[in-house]
Amino acid sequence: MFDENYIPPELRVRSREAMMLYRIYMNRLFSSAGLSDVTIIYGSIGKVGIGKTTLAKYVASMVREGARREGVDVKVAYVNVFSGPSLYSILSVIVRQAGFKIVVKGSPIVDILKAIVDNLYTSNSYLIVILDEFQSMLTSPKMSPEDLYALLRIHEEIPSKDGVSRISYLLVASDVRALSYMREIIPQVESQIGFKLHLPAYKSDELFEILLQRAELGLHPHSWTAEVLQLISDNYGEDKGGDGSARRAILALRMAGELAESIGLDTITLETARKALSEQEASSIPVQEIEALGIHELLILKAVSDSVIEGVDWLTAGELRKRYELLCEAYSIKPRGYTQFYVYVRHLSSMGLLELKPSGRGIRGRTTLIRLSPPIPADRIKEVIERTINIELERGSSNG
Repeated sequence: MFDENYIPPELRVRSREAMMLYRIYMNRLFSSAGLSDVTIIYGSIGKVGIGKTTLAKYVASMVREGARREGVDVKVAYVNVFSGPSLYSILSVIVRQAGFKIVVKGSPIVDILKAIVDNLYTSNSYLIVILDEFQSMLTSPKMSPEDLYALLRIHEEIPSKDGVSRISYLLVASDVRALSYMREIIPQVESQIGFKLHLPAYKSDELFEILLQRAELGLHPHSWTAEVLQLISDNYGEDKGGDGSARRAILALRMAGELAESIGLDTITLETARKALSEQEASSIPVQEIEALGIHELLILKAVSDSVIEGVDWLTAGELRKRYELLCEAYSIKPRGYTQFYVYVRHLSSMGLLELKPSGRGIRGRTTLIRLSPPIPADRIKEVIERTINIELERGSSNG
């Protein structure tokens, strides 16, 4: 109940959005054309843990079950593309989760896509593909615009034998910038997105409902109080000055329960909840995400964190570029070109690690200002970055 991958039996907060998406998919499914449109769910810049993935998985499950009741088979494949995998690896996951016996390794992309379409036609099935962290695909050097187009517009490239489109993509992106990246890279796909859904960060009362559900499902009946849930909700609610993250609120509740148990308490007290919140703040660095970065992204992130420690808040793009080049020289790594450098910066921003804004008055010319996202402690993240850089260098990875 407290794992970030857990999907609750009902969505108490995003139920309206879930039902809206469900109806859209069911209408598509039982129209003459079938599934074809691309749908995207995205959040606000720098906001994580706001239920995008949970909503996508929940809706796909609803559609699968609703279609089953009508005698229609809908398969669901979920792929987290955070690390920017190749098209081959994405198709491997889709094929495996759909249950198709298709040889992916060594086969031409077009043959794999055709085999997926043919399998769906033969079995009279449909497929919803969830691509989570979709913005990573748009900035990945492993994914060309041609690959993206072939994947997302498969029904145009390889139409089904009966003319019925059987594949729909549900994209989950960090924020609205994914749409602008799509307009730059694959405008033909962006212009044909069927539905775009923006999810705002959670407010305190919404987080309370989420925590109440998790407490009812996962804690002993008398081991928690409404006051504890309210304390945590108020701490993270966007309307109360928090970041609106349900993920962090749920983790704080779990930590509070573990702390209470460790000292022999039967009930989570306000004191243990406050201690859990304090420890949660101290451990807010996304270590796994940082460890998945390439060496050049790590160096850019180190340059920004170094500037914060030196007392510099915002850097211009040019200043950051100079700091990055100096670090490349220090680590004996050839710096990437300007275009790829900005791709890395945008990727770090889409992950919520960097904050970007256009320059205003007081700076000659137009440029981008860049800083470390405020919730992240610079000194702590620098330790993680430098450790990861050393590991990458030991592996001999200088092309990340």
